[in-house]
Amino acid sequence: MKAETRVIGIDDGTTRLRRRIVVGVVFRGGLWLDGVISCIVDIFAPSLGRKLATMVTGSKFYKELRFAMLHGAMLSSMKATGLLEFNSATRLPTVAILNRRQAQMADQALEKTKNAVHFRLWDDVSALCIGLRKEKAVEMLRITSLGGVMPEPVRVAGLIASAVNAPKRLNWTLRQFRAGS
Repeated sequence: MKAETRVIGIDDGTTRLRRRIVVGVVFRGGLWLDGVISCIVDIFAPSLGRKLATMVTGSKFYKELRFAMLHGAMLSSMKATGLLEFNSATRLPTVAILNRRQAQMADQALEKTKNAVHFRLWDDVSALCIGLRKEKAVEMLRITSLGGVMPEPVRVAGLIASAVNAPKRLNWTLRQFRAGS
């Protein structure tokens, strides 16, 4: 696998809003940021997996993508079927970074499909891989992680999503610019 393989990391930040902005960040390995895409989702909608897949497949980066990574609170409300819908609609090998509370999704996905693998990354964090073997997933996680715990595409997507999903901070910042003009 090349060090510059294009990967999309999708996260919704650390927000408790029902309707939130989900951010997708396209990286070349863990080295360069190529682009950012986003969409607004209702995390309790039954079509969450399809909505995220539409965001990815409708982007100009889709043809160059080789892997997808998902992370965030949206995975808690998303059922395993939503993750499988995302995987089948995008036709990209998918890795979901799960915490301890989200581990039941892995059990559901393993029951519903044969091409899913679940393994532990760190103490409270595991990875659910759909459409790729454990060896490939570990190699991809190694390429996209720059010495940190979280892979770069997911980490940066989480930072951007946290910033855009904080309306109080955003409104306060914009108020300063409006006063001067």
